[in-house]
Amino acid sequence: MRQRRESSQSLRCFTSAIASLLSVAAGCGEKEVVCPPGYRVAGIYCEPLGPAVGAEDGGASLDGVGADATADGALEDATTDVAGGETVGADVTDASGDAFKDATPDAGKDVATGGKSPIGAACEDGLDCKAGLECFAWPNGYCTVPACSAASPCPGSASCWGADTKSLVCVAGCELNTDCRVADGYACKRLTQAFGGVDAQLCLPSGAKKAGLTCKGPLDCQGEATCLLDMPGGYCARVGCGKSDACEAGTACVLRDGKPMCLKTCDSDADCQVGPGLPRKCALRTDLAKAQVKVCLDTDKAATVGGACLADLDCQSGKCTIVAKGTCQVGGMPCLTDGQCGANGPCDLAKEKEKGVCSQPCAKDKACPLGALCVPGSDGLAGSCAPGCQGPGDAESCKTPGTECVFGQPIAVAGSVATPGYACAARPAGSAGAGCIATSECPSGGSCFTNVQKTAGYCQALCGPGKPACPFGTNCVDSGIAFCERICSVDYDCPVQMICGSGPSPKTCTLP
Repeated sequence: MRQRRESSQSLRCFTSAIASLLSVAAGCGEKEVVCPPGYRVAGIYCEPLGPAVGAEDGGASLDGVGADATADGALEDATTDVAGGETVGADVTDASGDAFKDATPDAGKDVATGGKSPIGAACEDGLDCKAGLECFAWPNGYCTVPACSAASPCPGSASCWGADTKSLVCVAGCELNTDCRVADGYACKRLTQAFGGVDAQLCLPSGAKKAGLTCKGPLDCQGEATCLLDMPGGYCARVGCGKSDACEAGTACVLRDGKPMCLKTCDSDADCQVGPGLPRKCALRTDLAKAQVKVCLDTDKAATVGGACLADLDCQSGKCTIVAKGTCQVGGMPCLTDGQCGANGPCDLAKEKEKGVCSQPCAKDKACPLGALCVPGSDGLAGSCAPGCQGPGDAESCKTPGTECVFGQPIAVAGSVATPGYACAARPAGSAGAGCIATSECPSGGSCFTNVQKTAGYCQALCGPGKPACPFGTNCVDSGIAFCERICSVDYDCPVQMICGSGPSPKTCTLP
């Protein structure tokens, strides 16, 4: 047993820091470090006051307790649920210039860390961890920095994560399960803001609950699964799957709210039940390989107009409009053809990149449901229903990749007049109305109409007799040569340093 240092003052500070997870043990940022009472500045982190530590200890470190200690009960049941967190990625070095290292499956002591363990490594107490880190009471211990925040961010690929804003710690980042301490019960969990409080992949303790069972947070769920908190009672599921990332046995890769997830498979509703008051349905869906599968969900209703889909089966309307079959080689924007990418092409086609949006055919004799607009197709006579939205940048309404909030002229039902409005519609790169700064970005004989400084603009396309109809969001304007010009309601609909011109409706974006 290693001899412990007898500094009552530093021990009190350490115990207090662990008990509340609020005391700063290490300033992980690159700005001036301000330490709490009982600590002193040591390079870019804080160390407790106490007897000097010899060089053989690898620099300053914190007095510690065993990984199973509860520090006055504050760490009892350390696998708490997630409510918030933030991701940072600043590279930070310690006082001696050695960089903090990311955790590996057997992350332990090495020369680069002065014989101490980095974030995410196993530990018995704080003395096992790199100077400035503490030992958190997860399985077999977990070296970390408590009380991280935007003002005191985590080093390297570590992310600030915790049960709430008062219990945040630095957690090691990962890409695969093998990046984590699998033998100690850890897994690489993909979290999102909605289902974990932080958009990151982190080495976290694996829970006991299998896919489809109820949960309160990511640590309840087995393996790489997180907790889908927007489903009544919670639902353990892995977020992220595809052709090269197959789901575990008993689950299938299905789109839910536009995200591919490994959902529990079933044969009947009885296979999905998890308890009273939480009815579940065995719903027929399409997996990412376009095969029909049955998975457990909180409803058997398919997606409404505007929802993400892969096939007609996924939509209540029975109509899925594919908006992308690949991504542009540069920038990764969803695309159907090379022409949609322009200078960012070609369009890299791949089955797993295919994306669609639930729609419904519409025309002068086929109205759209309430809240949706009839976005015209290539002939301008018929089209597809698209959900309405609030204005440019309304990503909350336009969740389907490849769509954005566009101001345009919908098709009116016979006997009525449809006023221009905002709808979630595709505006591919290079198409009329799409942003540009050079004519080379606007194929098919079009041109780029820019502001005076040539820092922003939009593509115009030739229109008129014998030409294709102007796409939604544009109107054919003849000023000697007829072009499809972007229509607008207010200046905000136009590229920077351009205005929504005056005149009869629909108005178009022009120079001041």
